[in-house]
Amino acid sequence: MHTYFDEFVHSRSTLKQFMEQYDMTVGNKIQKEFIADFQSKNKVVNCVSTFCWEKQFQQVYTHSIFMPVQEQINRMMYCQVIPSEEVSNENGVDVIKVLERSLLNNYFWKEYTYTVCWREIGEHISCNCRKFEFSGILCSHIMVVLAQKNIQTVNERYVLCRWRKDVNRRHSNIFFAGGYPHMTEEYKKFQEVEKYFQQCIQLAMCSSEKLEFIKEKCNEMKVALVNWVPYLCL
Repeated sequence: MHTYFDEFVHSRSTLKQFMEQYDMTVGNKIQKEFIADFQSKNKVVNCVSTFCWEKQFQQVYTHSIFMPVQEQINRMMYCQVIPSEEVSNENGVDVIKVLERSLLNNYFWKEYTYTVCWREIGEHISCNCRKFEFSGILCSHIMVVLAQKNIQTVNERYVLCRWRKDVNRRHSNIFFAGGYPHMTEEYKKFQEVEKYFQQCIQLAMCSSEKLEFIKEKCNEMKVALVNWVPYLCL
């Protein structure tokens, strides 16, 4: 939370100054979120490989997540599958050893062997580095195994909803004027509908009967939109 206010307030700021800067801070944060969302939906980050599963990530991930995914793809050059005699206690599970060699301080090579488990039935895959469990992004060790086994796409369980750009997030539909300084088409449509609704509210404020009428009609519209069938709504 502190990082949102660092540019606008400091340790000696008074409560009055904080309140004055609050709207500007929130507006700046919302603007950055909307710009990032717009770029993710309208611009494409080029793939760095020919793997089909990278294309899968490219199509659904936001830019801020897809770029760290590409960093893991680039790290695949430091990883290699090595022979192993280890056998899993579970039937249908392949145990693959992946050696990662990292250059430290331009002088020393650090080597570590990771264990990747792959179950073809159900398409389950995991690595003992636990990167996916901690960050929600597949590690380079798993990616090496995907490439070795010629797996074209990953199971949807490894594409988390919170990273997807094609998910409709309800909180993003709450518009704030400071967050849309460039007046996108989406915001213009929202303002147009909002204007009509505000006019209806102003006409009804003097009568509880009229307000009840608006609530009733809004509820009817909500039900109609939830059960929307185009040819029945013409």
